[in-house]
Amino acid sequence: MTAPPTDLETMALAGRERAVFTRPPGLRGVELLSATFVSHRYLPHAHDTVALALIERGAERYRYRGAQVRAGVGEVATVLPGEMHTGEAVTPDGWSYRVLYLHPDWLVGADGRPLAGFRNDVLADAALSRALRRAHRALLSADATTLARETVLHGVIDHLSVHADHRIGRELPRVPEAVWSVKARLDATPEAAVSLSDLAAGVGLSASHLSRSFTQSVGAPPHAYQMAARVRLARALLDSGESVAGAALRAGFADQSHLTRVFRRVVGLTPGVYQRSL
Repeated sequence: MTAPPTDLETMALAGRERAVFTRPPGLRGVELLSATFVSHRYLPHAHDTVALALIERGAERYRYRGAQVRAGVGEVATVLPGEMHTGEAVTPDGWSYRVLYLHPDWLVGADGRPLAGFRNDVLADAALSRALRRAHRALLSADATTLARETVLHGVIDHLSVHADHRIGRELPRVPEAVWSVKARLDATPEAAVSLSDLAAGVGLSASHLSRSFTQSVGAPPHAYQMAARVRLARALLDSGESVAGAALRAGFADQSHLTRVFRRVVGLTPGVYQRSL
């Protein structure tokens, strides 16, 4: 029998699935996830951070930047801020990984230039993988000082610099003005009940035209984007100390159970476990 979970340990989700979310003390804009997933499938969502996921077992695939991407053992899957993506197992055995989420302010190379993107979405670099694993463990260690944590973290960034792509062409395609307006509206008030017809009328498009354009430009249909935005709002409310039930109500979910189901599909763990980990 395993020991009772501590603040930094996992809650069993279902069968062999488990996940641990952590924010290392003293490091703003740094978050960690250690997880094993089998049947879990992420809903389309985006992060405000750069996600660096080291695959420790199995393989993961995810829809990203208009393509299906696959990452296997020892490889580092990357996701840039604001990029809609999914995530699921490649085989019935699932996958295990360590994820490091970094605010873009951390991603500055030795030459002083920001690491706005990478030449490949999945990085096969043994030195980077070792550095990421070492950093992940140090950031979770209660014995590590802030200086030690920052040192290993910058070691990861130094290895990432090798894969930096500073070409302007790596930026997202220009989002049509109407889609940008709808996206901004959903970001500003994700909790609001709104129909596709209402959104389309607000930008002078037909509902079908807006749905196609939004999905093509953003990487997810409007309703899926709204749900991910509601999870972001709920997460901010939980960070501020709001109860799970209160966060569900204020973020526009039908009830606490609804929030719990969707939150897990986006974050990888339930809102209760997420809040306790803080």
